[in-house]
Amino acid sequence: MRPWTHPAGEPVIVARAKDCVVTDVHGKDYLDLTAGYFVNNAGHCHPRIVEAATQQLHQVLQVSGKHGTVAAVRLAERLINLLPKSIDQAFFSTGGSEANEFALKMARQATGKKDVAYLENAYHGLTLGSLEVTASEKYRESAGKPLGTETYTLPNAYCYRCPKGQTPDSCATECLDGVEAKLAARPDTAAILAEPIQSVGGLAPPEKWWKRVDLIRKQRGLLLIIDEVQTGLGRTGKMFALEHYGLEPEIVTGGKGLSGGVGSLAMTCAGKDVVTKFFGGTTPTSGGNAVSAAAGLAMIETLVDEKMIDNARAMGEHFTKAVWALRDPWVGDVRFTGLLGGVELVANRDTKEVLGKKAIAAVKDGLHADGMLITVSGLYGNVLRLQPPLSITAAQIDTFVASLRKVLAAVRQSV
Repeated sequence: MRPWTHPAGEPVIVARAKDCVVTDVHGKDYLDLTAGYFVNNAGHCHPRIVEAATQQLHQVLQVSGKHGTVAAVRLAERLINLLPKSIDQAFFSTGGSEANEFALKMARQATGKKDVAYLENAYHGLTLGSLEVTASEKYRESAGKPLGTETYTLPNAYCYRCPKGQTPDSCATECLDGVEAKLAARPDTAAILAEPIQSVGGLAPPEKWWKRVDLIRKQRGLLLIIDEVQTGLGRTGKMFALEHYGLEPEIVTGGKGLSGGVGSLAMTCAGKDVVTKFFGGTTPTSGGNAVSAAAGLAMIETLVDEKMIDNARAMGEHFTKAVWALRDPWVGDVRFTGLLGGVELVANRDTKEVLGKKAIAAVKDGLHADGMLITVSGLYGNVLRLQPPLSITAAQIDTFVASLRKVLAAVRQSV
């Protein structure tokens, strides 16, 4: 039983994986543009991560949540040193959805207020609590019951489809003009929860947009929860995406690649003023697992020592130029911040008409048949989501772009 329905050729049953390539049980190689669903930031089976996990296996695996391990303490210390000064404590759980649930608890307990604002098009998880701050109606309806009324949306920055016709350079943040009134109408609001850059569609706001949001929330005394589950750990060309905007939130969450691909690990980090009133209930049984923590620390050091964050920045630029160079009539927008990005496909570049679902599915299936693992996302389901390991090379990107050129031309002739 699997969480999704599968398109042609899926699921791929992977027998081996190395760096940016996975091999299925039939011996077919795929270039993994998903990094194992946005987890293997340093690449699949990096030897340094494997060695750290293996050594930890001989020392201690798991202890009661009432206690701790050296591996978890070391990882917590490293994270706190990397995060803004507003953050000084780390709490470990087992997944991004769970991390965001604990962030909601922290914010509500710290403020005594229950409402939380989140952005349009947001994704923060699929458990019941995190669904409350996830925008997709399809996902929200999967709960099988009406969700609560304690959460509500604020506008996000979808610059490619700006209703005012602005570009990031000319942006006057008009989309935020009604935000103060909306917040004033919800005086029981504890916090704003957002990704610095939205992973669904790769939407990166201009710096002035985030500065205005940050000013508004500070004036109203709201906590800021930054979700770095997908954007963190080098993905955007910074260790954490909040660094692009100089944000100093009260709470930061993370997950996905935090374990280096070994087990499940997530974090909810906060400052002492927030943590003072925090009661999480029973600690997640496997939260802060020693093997995952050791692997996660090795992953962070690998990103730094092998300059993979610099590579993410450079390869994002290469990806952008290479896809634009196709001059394909269906390529409406190419947006990368480091290696968090995507290609928005449109039927008409002038009107920005969304490319139809049938054509999008055919493009994805064609790329899959050509040995390219990708996912599709975006507000309209028309963005090729490209988040490979941060170790990807220009040659591998060129291989993907050549495949994309071929597949787009073939699908255009067939639909």
